[in-house]
Amino acid sequence: MPAKNPTEADSNFAYYFRETLSVVTNSYLKAGTEGDERVLLYEPPVKLQRKSGDPLYLSVTQTYLISTANGGYKAKTTSYSYELMVKKSGEFETVAEFHWHPRTTKNLKWPHVHIKGNSAEGELDRKHFPTARLALEDFLKFLIRDFDAIPRLAYSEWKESLTRNKREFVTSASWLYWEPLI
Repeated sequence: MPAKNPTEADSNFAYYFRETLSVVTNSYLKAGTEGDERVLLYEPPVKLQRKSGDPLYLSVTQTYLISTANGGYKAKTTSYSYELMVKKSGEFETVAEFHWHPRTTKNLKWPHVHIKGNSAEGELDRKHFPTARLALEDFLKFLIRDFDAIPRLAYSEWKESLTRNKREFVTSASWLYWEPLI
């Protein structure tokens, strides 16, 4: 359901975003503007505890515009960056970065992932491996499942929160029927 005004649309988007992130951290999410876009981000990266192994670090940036929709207003994502890091010798080292930033790159309009590593083709982190759009909720499930990030809530609570918020996000998404860009 569209919001009644731009402030409500902004507030609703930020609320769901914060609630989703609260599954893994209680760190403060910064909000601001960059030109005509609104920005939500963690700066510096947020430390996440794991069941075993060194801690993970999470950097999240999401930009969006408020636009008119169905007689009201809604937030429309314009870019995202979800970065997973570890600390080596006191320095952050990227494991993987999921990006989508079609407004700022002329020849790279599709969602993609950068993976830390080397191959016969050179450094993999310089490659843009195509992906589908990635919801923040799915990224957090990935961290919990595959990297043993410890949720702050009981299983039933975090699962319900991520499921509800993704459903809300997908219900109002304007990108579900976009054309492939590659």
